[in-house]
Amino acid sequence: MSITSKHADYEKHVKVWEKLDHACSGQETVKSKNTAYLPKPALFGSKNDETGDKRYKEYIARASFPGVTKTTLANHIGLAFGKVPVFNRPEDLEYLERNADGGGRSIHQVAQRATRLIEMHYRCGVYVDYPVVPPSRSKAEERQKGAFPMIHIIDAKSIEDWDYIVVGNQKKLSYVKILETVKTRDGFDVSESKQYRVLWLKNIDGRFVYSIEVFVQDEKGDWLSTGEAYPRDYNGQTWDYIPFTFCGGVDNSEEIHMPALYELAEIEFSYYRSSADVEESAFVVGQPTLCLPNITDEQYKMVQESGAQVGSRSGIPADAKFIQADENGLAYKRMQDKWDQMKEMGARLIEVGSANKTATQADNENSVQHSVLSLVVANVSEALTIALRWCAKFAMPTHDFTTKELSFTIAQDFNKPKYDPARSRLIYEACLNGSMPWFVWYHYEQTGTFTESKWEDVVKQIEAREDGIEDE
Repeated sequence: MSITSKHADYEKHVKVWEKLDHACSGQETVKSKNTAYLPKPALFGSKNDETGDKRYKEYIARASFPGVTKTTLANHIGLAFGKVPVFNRPEDLEYLERNADGGGRSIHQVAQRATRLIEMHYRCGVYVDYPVVPPSRSKAEERQKGAFPMIHIIDAKSIEDWDYIVVGNQKKLSYVKILETVKTRDGFDVSESKQYRVLWLKNIDGRFVYSIEVFVQDEKGDWLSTGEAYPRDYNGQTWDYIPFTFCGGVDNSEEIHMPALYELAEIEFSYYRSSADVEESAFVVGQPTLCLPNITDEQYKMVQESGAQVGSRSGIPADAKFIQADENGLAYKRMQDKWDQMKEMGARLIEVGSANKTATQADNENSVQHSVLSLVVANVSEALTIALRWCAKFAMPTHDFTTKELSFTIAQDFNKPKYDPARSRLIYEACLNGSMPWFVWYHYEQTGTFTESKWEDVVKQIEAREDGIEDE
């Protein structure tokens, strides 16, 4: 096998990932793919347009790809990060709040990227790397090097191959091959080249050692290794595992299933094809057509020479009438059915004039829609928390922290609370009789939510009020 060989599961799913990328990019990208998503009807060819290309251009221009998948993805990211994630970390990892991946993304933006890729592709890779530098003798020396561990979110399409080994009763990642694009600038010109970054876990002298090997192409197109590097932790020790994990829609394993947005995208592509047929039909037969039922041969020749003009200033030398095709709503109804399907699948589109839903109905619909998203953000939170430990192992003498000391957690309560006047009145009355401090009622009036303050703090506020001290 060559270095360009790909995992069987990769080849099975890569076309689906590309289709989701196009759907989430929007109408311009989808239309640029031409017949890939909108086949050209066989009857488009004519005497003046044998291939039918001219008519197809008009056909695709009139079609509508509404961008429901793209909008749904954006809405889900907005819901997941409506609340700022909780980032617990030691001071040594403060830089992650500003630049977590080396490209200027904060750890919050890194988390958003991971969530977006999982919704589109079902999974992504989370990888932590560190520049090859000698161990530091002091913090000052470490800062002078400007070397920091970085968290990279790897697109599923770039992870072309992987493998595991079993050690005892544990399954360990032993091989990951990542395709990378390298840009080189020469003045105003920019060129791109490909390279493979291969992460190995090798058995050397009876112990497992993690190494990195980069392959580049020479002028003949052959892939050559640039040599192996053996990353070391803060204490100068080699790693006995690869600091890489898959992050998925169900769990953080190497298994791949269909992305959460796949069915929605498929219906949207079907809607796109239906809209093209509906618009084509409306264009061809939707306008009144001039009909000359009793025209003579002489009159026909005159019409051919001068054309058949209608209106108050000109006419035609024959009896004529206008005809128009009867309305056929079947194709349009199919479009409407697909639109309703997309809304039911979580498109979160506002239907003007729709009937009001009860609170129970709304809660049930939201719980179904957000169940997948909840699982995704839970997996992202877990993967990033693991990545933070790897960062600590690279940058600190110890990485043995509790979750209160080192973790990244995305909130999973996506439903925005609704202001309830009855509840507000109850809180107000409780504040009047001294059972609650006034800031609780003020907080509810401002946000529609009950305060998240600890009960011990609330009790202190009540006691301070009883002692004649104003609420803070």
